[in-house]
Amino acid sequence: MIQQSYQDWTGKLAQTRFPRWKELPTLGLYIDQVVTIVNDQLLAIGVEPLTKSMVNNYVKKKVIQAPVKKKYAVNQLVDLLLIGLFKTSFSIEEIRAGIAEVTVAAYPQKAYDQFIDILNAKLAGEPLQPLANYQPSQQLEIYAIDAVLTQLKATHLLRELHQQQSVTQVD
Repeated sequence: MIQQSYQDWTGKLAQTRFPRWKELPTLGLYIDQVVTIVNDQLLAIGVEPLTKSMVNNYVKKKVIQAPVKKKYAVNQLVDLLLIGLFKTSFSIEEIRAGIAEVTVAAYPQKAYDQFIDILNAKLAGEPLQPLANYQPSQQLEIYAIDAVLTQLKATHLLRELHQQQSVTQVD
């Protein structure tokens, strides 16, 4: 039963696709819209959602750029997607340093799309090229994605085992 439930979950995970840059809304978004878009992606893979207060704190602490006239742009939406994805495994400082490192060699749009291609392949369980074929910044992305996905899978499996144990004890 646990194995089937876990396989169902990993099957859903394999169907999940994060949007590329051009698939994201380009018009300024209010915080409610940003949180909804980000959380739709995060919840699909089992990551805890962001809240409006979290976003406001990220702005106050200058983790992300402040909105212009209360509207968020695509680059801020991307930052929040990445922060939301990685916050369970890495500190905010590590996430920001990783984003800075990856965008040194490529414009944010290109760097984000390359990252999303790797993430979506990992979610789908598709094989990647040997690690040596990737630039160091892309290797960093692969390791970070692996860390998050491994943690998500372990957490989900642990939850399943705990629920099964609870059911067995009740019977």
